[in-house]
Amino acid sequence: MIRRYDVDWLRVLALGLLIIYHISVVFQPWAYYIYFIQSAQPVEAIWLVMGLINIWRIPLLFIISGMGVCFAMRRRNWKELLKDRAKRILLPLIFGSFFIVPISGYLYQKFNNLDPMYFPNGGHLWFLGNIFIYVLILSPIFFSFKRNPDNGLFRCFKWVLKFPAALYLFTLPFIIEVVLVAPPQGFASYANTPHGFWLGLLAFFTGFIFISLGEIFWRAVESIKIIALSIAIPLYLVRLLVFQLEGPFFLTVIESWSWLFAIFGFGATYLNKPSNTLSYLSKAVYPVYILHMIFLNLSASLILTKPTSVDMVTYVIYVEADSPAQEAGLIVGDHVSNPEVLKFAENSSAVLNVTRKVTTLDITLIPEGDGYTGAHFSPIPYFVPIFSPSDATVFSGFLYFILANILTLSGCFLAYEYFVKKIGWFRPLFGVKNT
Repeated sequence: MIRRYDVDWLRVLALGLLIIYHISVVFQPWAYYIYFIQSAQPVEAIWLVMGLINIWRIPLLFIISGMGVCFAMRRRNWKELLKDRAKRILLPLIFGSFFIVPISGYLYQKFNNLDPMYFPNGGHLWFLGNIFIYVLILSPIFFSFKRNPDNGLFRCFKWVLKFPAALYLFTLPFIIEVVLVAPPQGFASYANTPHGFWLGLLAFFTGFIFISLGEIFWRAVESIKIIALSIAIPLYLVRLLVFQLEGPFFLTVIESWSWLFAIFGFGATYLNKPSNTLSYLSKAVYPVYILHMIFLNLSASLILTKPTSVDMVTYVIYVEADSPAQEAGLIVGDHVSNPEVLKFAENSSAVLNVTRKVTTLDITLIPEGDGYTGAHFSPIPYFVPIFSPSDATVFSGFLYFILANILTLSGCFLAYEYFVKKIGWFRPLFGVKNT
């Protein structure tokens, strides 16, 4: 195998888009749902672009990771591969979970005037754990393929891909997955969900297969890149205009893979060549991504208006059929702003202060004998920021969005240059090899 510079570029693209995506979340009215700092002035128009990339940004990352493992296996046995992936993936995940994510969490708590709390967790690095598990699960299969490169599966794929449009057959397992593991929160609910795990596993395996097939895959995606783009654009418009970005899952899968085939096709055509910029970014993008949530929250704290107060609410995630909760009128998505009343006892009842979109309701919930209600609430509360009235415009919000991008990326690259690169023991913690 020769080096694929387009794959390096797409890895930079995948991680770079994740950073911009997270900055965009800050400027959405639902940022608090996923524990992001929220701007007092939303800029929902940004989501026209983010909604476009949302269905393929994480699949692309897992596909590239599977491709990377295939390249890494060229000169490694299984022990060397696991050791390498532990250094590149597991060590940054552990370090980030105990230090990077809690620091960004502290900045979030400070912005919202919440009591500081140390809570180690994977946060924005959640996918690293998935990738390491995929390596453990799939390594026996991958090394079996390596020992027998002329196996029946590869011969079948190579024959099928003589017809480039047959690439769309690779969408079938993903359609089956999303139907079986249909995520109630939407197709793009990847982080820490069964759907995210299984979609990631399939994408990781598929990325390995693509590299193993060699030039026949790259010729196929180059051949259909225009067709794939011609399919992706109208499907996005249908998803946007008809379904408000949450269309039928099978159509979403087809749209997602159409974007991916177009990206790989145009990448193979125009990006498969070395450059000094690529050499720098391919080394910097991983530690920059690991660091970005700290600088995003720091930047937001510096430039955005802080809330005057924060309400604590509990979110209804599921209501059982024919249950007291359903009879009372609770539905998925309701916010309960007095969660302290949810400790039900036998023959007790509670009046829930419910917010449903822009409507406020008082719902009396009467549990059955043992306190059963049939309502399932979020395990931890949401903190909804309350802002004082402002004359800020969407235009000013967009300027803040641009400024947040500049400050976040500048901080990340300065930290990479003056800390990660220059301090030897820092480099492995951010997945950078010591040279």
